[in-house]
Amino acid sequence: MRTFWNDLRFGLRLITKAPAASLIAILALGLGIGANTAIFSVANGILRHPLPYAHLNRLLDISEVPPHSPPSSTNTVSAFNYATWSKQASVFQALAAYEYNDVNLSGSGTPVMVQAGAVSVNFFKLLPSVPLRGRVFLPGEDQPGHDREAILSQSLWQHQFAANPAIVGQTIQLNQQVYTVVGILGKDAVMPQAVQLWLPLALTPQQLADRENHNLQVIAELRPGAALTQAQAEMRALAARIDAQYPATNSGWGVNVQTLTNYIIGYETASYVWLLLGAVGFLLLIACANVANLQFARALRRSQELALRVALGASRGRLVRQLLTENVLLGIIGGAGVGLGFAYVSIRLILVNMPADVAQFIGGWDRIRLDGTALLYTLGIAILAGLIAGLAPALHAARPQLNSTLKEGGRGAIGQSRQRLRAVLVVAQIALALVLLVGAALMVEGFRTLLGAGAQFQPDRTLTAAMRLPSSGHWQSDIARAQFFQQTLAKLQALPGVRATATSTYLPLSNDLNQNGFSIEGRPIGNASQQRYAVAQSVSPSFFTLMQVPLLAGRSFSASDGAGTQPVAVISQRMAQHYWPDRSPLGQHIKLGNDNSSNPWLTIVGVAGDVKWNWSSPQAVSTFYMPAAQHPNHSAFFLLRGSGSGDVTAAGPAMRHAIASVDPVDPLFAMESLHQVIHEASIGIAYVSVMLSVAGLLALILAAIGVYGVMSFLVNERVHEFGIRQALGASHGSIVMLVLRRGGAMLGIGLLVGLPLAYAMARSLQGLIQGAGAGDWAIYSLISLVLVLMAALACYVPALQATRVDPLTALRES
Repeated sequence: MRTFWNDLRFGLRLITKAPAASLIAILALGLGIGANTAIFSVANGILRHPLPYAHLNRLLDISEVPPHSPPSSTNTVSAFNYATWSKQASVFQALAAYEYNDVNLSGSGTPVMVQAGAVSVNFFKLLPSVPLRGRVFLPGEDQPGHDREAILSQSLWQHQFAANPAIVGQTIQLNQQVYTVVGILGKDAVMPQAVQLWLPLALTPQQLADRENHNLQVIAELRPGAALTQAQAEMRALAARIDAQYPATNSGWGVNVQTLTNYIIGYETASYVWLLLGAVGFLLLIACANVANLQFARALRRSQELALRVALGASRGRLVRQLLTENVLLGIIGGAGVGLGFAYVSIRLILVNMPADVAQFIGGWDRIRLDGTALLYTLGIAILAGLIAGLAPALHAARPQLNSTLKEGGRGAIGQSRQRLRAVLVVAQIALALVLLVGAALMVEGFRTLLGAGAQFQPDRTLTAAMRLPSSGHWQSDIARAQFFQQTLAKLQALPGVRATATSTYLPLSNDLNQNGFSIEGRPIGNASQQRYAVAQSVSPSFFTLMQVPLLAGRSFSASDGAGTQPVAVISQRMAQHYWPDRSPLGQHIKLGNDNSSNPWLTIVGVAGDVKWNWSSPQAVSTFYMPAAQHPNHSAFFLLRGSGSGDVTAAGPAMRHAIASVDPVDPLFAMESLHQVIHEASIGIAYVSVMLSVAGLLALILAAIGVYGVMSFLVNERVHEFGIRQALGASHGSIVMLVLRRGGAMLGIGLLVGLPLAYAMARSLQGLIQGAGAGDWAIYSLISLVLVLMAALACYVPALQATRVDPLTALRES
């Protein structure tokens, strides 16, 4: 122990004796360690603590897997299956169900749309939350006719009801129906995600017998002692029994049982977090290589001291331990000082800049912080970084050439093996920086491509807003809803500066859509596993013109396609090619649901160009459009195209007033330009792109410092050689080229190693890097050029120093 403390004191003395070199090492390691701590804190919050429940390890999500889908698919569940599972599954302590609903809240000022979660009464037993006021639902309050209770979230209570404590027991209007507020839940009530209001999930006998309508999400708690694998096996067997009993509706449908943690995180979010962890890991390795090269130089300057200590009897193991102690101290100082400060600032920037509307859907976002776990991680990675950075220099320095070193008074020439190792470290820095920069560039290019994909829709000139009409009262009538949309579009079209208006069910590139099962006349399916799916859009006739979706065959919709006329449809090009590859689809008939459903057969009258509704899908999906006058949905988006080039959102108040003149009760919400819609839908890749770009920039800076440091050291080692060369007639240009060739060799090898690694990385992350291909060689060329310029600059300054050597001084010293 005494030896250890002596090593610590001696290491601190050496660090203070070389303040410039020590500061560079501390900064380099601090940046690498700080970046790792920041991203670790993000991963710790999102991946390990997505929900604040002590029994989270026993909570599961149970989803259905549609036919021909990957086993990891997470489709919503039919009410029949939920009821069957609740009765027959023995491995669970309890099951609960919920679904999302948008409801219109009125009677308390301006009507607003709020996100509601309809939950079974045992939901809060599985996910307990202590009410701030009042209570949660009681048994029996999820029975049809006895389900008029509501629970408010803390945020809704504060913003909509001014935190009035007397609201509990009072009534509010939801979708023009009266509900009694029975409780208020605090911020710890995080499920379902982003919910502002909880309602009882009242399933009617007809719904419980429905095997085709999949709209519930199901969670379960394992019995004590039961394992996830048991639950998966039992649920697969149960799904197989239901499949055999009801092949017409359940054939091919599977079940996916996973931890609630994995479900909340999601594959995409987890992949992006691991991608960022890998990026900062590369950054730390670059920093370690930088410090290792610096330590090689310091070890050479101490070569006489080390040789003397060996000559006096010090063991090589003792020297290695002492040198490693110095490097670990550098890592700890860098991590505790620079690293933690950099991590704190980075975490604040990450939290502040993530839009609240996005963060509320990321479990664990509010638990991202520098906590005790993060501090322990920082200490561990600081020690590891010090060992990585110092091991090779320590091993080499502990094997001095005693005779030559002592004779030369400590100046000795650097060994060939040490030169090669330092060159290898520089090559590694360049290769790793290349991988990081290519990854960041591909993500940025992918994001730019995604935004560019919406250019045909003129998103900057298109204003959108959503509206949801209640499914009760006056709005139960198809005719009433159709008249509302018709009258509203007429009001909007009459506004000054408006070129066109339209309605649609979904917005392009919004990542917000569902696919519906449909049938083709004369081509019945044998069972559920053969079910066909497509996006079903209810649009006004002006939709295709406003969104500039080309008509490829047949006709579009017209004002004559209304209620009481022949039901018609326009299908997308992909749907036409997939289901009618060798004939025209015009005149064919399709319908929503299976052949036996009560929905009318639709005559296909046109084929339109493809539209991507989901930016993360590699290609457009099959879509069919129906006239809004024939299929007026309760939910719709209004689209308004301005005639000028000004800010289209300025038309928002006029749009809101025009719609309120037709329906003053139901609120308009989510008013924003289509450009904002597309940007928000892809904010995840934008956010990751920014963080990868920052990591790439830091890697570039560290690599430049590494190249400069090595080249400066090599020039200093060959100063006498350069002087003699000049004395023998070598020009300054030839000296510069000699240095640049050495740097160019390291750069070339670094690029040769890094390019295949970068391509392999891009191929493995193809699913995450949307909109940019792994084979986009323009990006590889651009990044390579950036590294060439960086290396040229880093080598040129030492090369100029080489030309300033005095030949007479060099000859005299030699």
